[in-house]
Amino acid sequence: MHGRIALLTALGAGLLLGCGSLALAPDGLPTGTVVLEAYVPAEPATEAPGAVAVVTAVSATPAVGLPAERDTDQAYSTFDQPDDVEGYQVHFVYALPSDGADAFLDIDGQIELSANAMNYWLHNKTGQRLRYDTQDGKLDITFMRLPYTAEDISQEYRSINSLLEHWLKITGQAKENKLYIVYYDGFVVTNEGYCGLAPVPPAGIGQTAVLLLRGYNPTRDLTCPRSFTRSADYTGFFEVTILHELLHMLGVVGECAPNYNGSHVNDHPQDLMYHQYDGTYSPLFMYLDYGNDDYYNHGRPDCPDLARSIFLDPLPEGAELPPRWSDTIRNIPPDPIGGMQ
Repeated sequence: MHGRIALLTALGAGLLLGCGSLALAPDGLPTGTVVLEAYVPAEPATEAPGAVAVVTAVSATPAVGLPAERDTDQAYSTFDQPDDVEGYQVHFVYALPSDGADAFLDIDGQIELSANAMNYWLHNKTGQRLRYDTQDGKLDITFMRLPYTAEDISQEYRSINSLLEHWLKITGQAKENKLYIVYYDGFVVTNEGYCGLAPVPPAGIGQTAVLLLRGYNPTRDLTCPRSFTRSADYTGFFEVTILHELLHMLGVVGECAPNYNGSHVNDHPQDLMYHQYDGTYSPLFMYLDYGNDDYYNHGRPDCPDLARSIFLDPLPEGAELPPRWSDTIRNIPPDPIGGMQ
């Protein structure tokens, strides 16, 4: 089961708009699925002074699924590089279908900039960051080309999380101390226009959250905006999207939360984990657990609390794994397309 971020694009300039609502198990979705409608910043952030693109190390072993057409002098990796630090951490992946156009987001600095902007926002709220997987001080990003076409994958878009986690695990790339954020850059036709997916508590288990960079809904004319931040100190659409999904993988929001609403909260429309937005959404004025009573620093030992997550840096006292972590790391989802070996 997955938490899914659905995009309603805002038309017109100079506005930060959204519409629709977060619904529980809409028609045609698996029981327990939730939909979050997210929004596009109208004005892109300006480039941060002195921004530097960071690349990963070159693979020293035969690549898994390395396409012949990726001819570049820039270094990149097709598997998880040796870690700078021990412990639980978040690993980033840039994934393409077999026939997908390569935008080189893993080596042009864009994924790293997006990841850093997400952590910048979290640090401003908490004084802590998510512990990222790095090598030699640089974000370790795996390049992965899947053995299926975009059309094959699009037909099973509701299971794309399972497909990607299946591939990571059967190829031996998934580690027991990591969560995976996959930037999937293949065209996906959806029924609802989803742009982000992740397992949701309490029933969902998984190590993988996905951003659909090229999602499109023809019946509602909804398109994922491909809206990357341009500054490490500005958290925009994709950063909000994946942070929301990451928190789901960490057990947020627990059923024990006083304002619980289907793995989300219902007490403030500007909360990162709110269940529906009223059209005034803005990442600049977003709360991380409005009132600190549902999922961050609430102090109750019997309810999931982001403040105690073992994926944070510095490591909190009494750090905790996400709920059902042992089930998560043992579970290998079935290949939803079939025949992936």
